[in-house]
Amino acid sequence: MCGIALSINNGLFSEVEDMGHAIKHRGIKHEITQIDDIKAWFSWLPIVNQKAPMQPFTVGKWTVWMNGFISNYKELAEKYGIKLWTDCDTLLLAEFLNKFDLARLNELNGFFAIVAYDNDQVHAFTDRYGVKQLYKYTNGRTTYIASEVKALLKIMPTIKLNRLAVEDWEYSLGVMTDNTIYEGITRVECLPFIHHPTIINIPYEDAKTELIRLLKQSFVRNKATISDGVFLSGGIDSGIIAKWMQPDYSFSMDYLTDLSELNNIKLNSTGIHHTMICNDKLKEQFVQKTIQAIDDLKVGSCYTNFALTELASKFCTVIYSGAGGDELFYGYTHRYNKPINDVINRTGLLVEKYFISHEEYDWRFLKGILVVEDRIGGWHTMETRYPFLDNDLVDFVLSLPKEYRYNKKILREVSGLHEEVVNGRKRGFSNPHFTNKEWTDFALNESCRLYHPI
Repeated sequence: MCGIALSINNGLFSEVEDMGHAIKHRGIKHEITQIDDIKAWFSWLPIVNQKAPMQPFTVGKWTVWMNGFISNYKELAEKYGIKLWTDCDTLLLAEFLNKFDLARLNELNGFFAIVAYDNDQVHAFTDRYGVKQLYKYTNGRTTYIASEVKALLKIMPTIKLNRLAVEDWEYSLGVMTDNTIYEGITRVECLPFIHHPTIINIPYEDAKTELIRLLKQSFVRNKATISDGVFLSGGIDSGIIAKWMQPDYSFSMDYLTDLSELNNIKLNSTGIHHTMICNDKLKEQFVQKTIQAIDDLKVGSCYTNFALTELASKFCTVIYSGAGGDELFYGYTHRYNKPINDVINRTGLLVEKYFISHEEYDWRFLKGILVVEDRIGGWHTMETRYPFLDNDLVDFVLSLPKEYRYNKKILREVSGLHEEVVNGRKRGFSNPHFTNKEWTDFALNESCRLYHPI
């Protein structure tokens, strides 16, 4: 977890400093540098090597800044004979670009947002899922890039709302468009990702063996060497992470209603476990803070996520999320029998017709989840890691026949979890204090109040 804020072509140091201060929560060390006509603020949260030098790293013609983690950086160094003078994935990135330019970016695994300068042009891109984000705004001849929208709003206080994006927020919780709600603020592109690879012909037992190997590989790649934890529900995805990765802590939210999964959470618990209870006081304390953190409105109410992350930040720096498991293994069975437009329309406000599959919608919804988790984690100076989004694991699972994956069949059988967890039904989820319509109205009004768009 780090933060990037920079200007290209005639930006002012004062602007970059203002942008940087808006996202300084993303790191514990900060530095501003200038290279040619690039002025860059970097907020650094050291995870891989806490003694590594501050970014940027320069090798040959390439200078790079990176927010995130290249989970296979040691494998790439060994594969291509790259000698690292310090144990650092950003150094690997600089050496990798110096060796291959932009030709082999698809080999980078993990979650990252990268700005790379080759003495001629600035290249900005993110991992293929959009776990990490970079936002861009151009004003005249100057382009600004930042890890969070609030950094750009800091120097563009009169920016207008994007009408179509606002309508999408009010209709689908911001799932159906990639736009932010702010006019002219766009996302840099993700690396290419094929959702529908060729289906392979593999016996079921062989598929289970390979799935176990790839899960273990991902867990090794993503395991932190500093204090770590997992957001734990009573389900399979986070339960597997807890059981197989053995983090130091686990954190859960319990409810005073039938949303409670406490019995299954106990079966999944690992390390030192902390549970919060979602009650009226929790809502009162955390909803305003949540909107301060969430500057890119996506998906539903998430004040419980914010509260749980604040608790986790008191004990660990790296937290694991089970996000991606439902998308890979067809986990949303409770909504697959509904017409897709009924699923998309989360608030009942508008009537629209979309022609996409449930699977495509799932991946769009996941992008929104990832944005929210990045913003909440960054607010608490934490790094969130996603073992189910390891590229090798994803590519293999998506190539399996649908009947292997549906309702998490193959994942359930390799999980090693308690049978009550394995056989538990998938439940839809919503926080108890807001309907989706109430949340969209509240979040939009609060965002306007905070940032004063015209």
